[in-house]
Amino acid sequence: MCVNASASCRPGERLLCRPVSVNDGQTKNAVATDWPTIVVVTLFWALFVATVREGHRLSTVLVVAALAVLGGLYMSLQHETIHGHPTPFPRFNWLLTSAPLGVMLPLDRYRDTHLAHHRADLTNPIDDPESHYVTPEAWSIASGPHRLVLRVNRTMAGRLTIGPLLSTVRMWRGDFSRLRHRPDVRRAWILHVVAVTALILILRAAGLPLWIYMLGFVFGGASLTALRSFVEHAAVDNGVRSAMVHTGWFFSLIFLNNNLHYTHHQLPGASWFRLAKLTHTLDAETIVTDGAGVYRGYRDVARRFLFRPFGQPVYPLRVTIDE
Repeated sequence: MCVNASASCRPGERLLCRPVSVNDGQTKNAVATDWPTIVVVTLFWALFVATVREGHRLSTVLVVAALAVLGGLYMSLQHETIHGHPTPFPRFNWLLTSAPLGVMLPLDRYRDTHLAHHRADLTNPIDDPESHYVTPEAWSIASGPHRLVLRVNRTMAGRLTIGPLLSTVRMWRGDFSRLRHRPDVRRAWILHVVAVTALILILRAAGLPLWIYMLGFVFGGASLTALRSFVEHAAVDNGVRSAMVHTGWFFSLIFLNNNLHYTHHQLPGASWFRLAKLTHTLDAETIVTDGAGVYRGYRDVARRFLFRPFGQPVYPLRVTIDE
């Protein structure tokens, strides 16, 4: 494995000359099945079906909490399939996580924007569809309440509560403008609406109140995903823009090691269960320390940024906010 010591690569921050066992594209060069991923997918569907079927026997709080964890795990599994896992067969991989359980977004649209994120100038709001920064122009025309919302969204408390809503609205607005000229976007949303309707009918037949599902799986799952992504990129002038969060087994499993985000961006085709070893091989912690940073768990993130902003809303590499 060849590593370039420079930390100024743009876009995508790729420092590897050629990784071992995986290619340096957006998906893996699949030659075998990732059985650990198959096990997690099977476990997810078993737990999801059991929770939906038996939810009426459990307390509402327990059902909401279980659905939130399953929602976060499902989004992580969708992320794996987007990057070509767990089998050499793309259509089969798509079928594993194409059910619109998250309700708000078709998998195909998530795939397109996420792969664009990997090709982008990370954090740049003009180029990166997953950036949480805004341009100076957007800030200059924003109203007072809108600026307040953008500032709140830069805190951990804000990202976990209003963050999922803001991201959803941004995606919907963008896709609404594409519907007329993009047949692929139009087709994805038509199929999504049909599938979500079927999901609602299934939930009603199972006796699970829709509000419990929306609060738990949809909002709770999106909030957990927002926790993972909160500090994973930072618009730093020097050093890499992808961070790392070391955490225990629970979040490592729910996030499928995507908390080791720098390693994922260096090796986007690497399976989730290989990322921990690859992080050590890359000496990723040393590289990231001088850039977006390393965090000792999500308690560390909360201690720093629960109510304090993780940077300013305006893209800082272009202009700063005059308070």
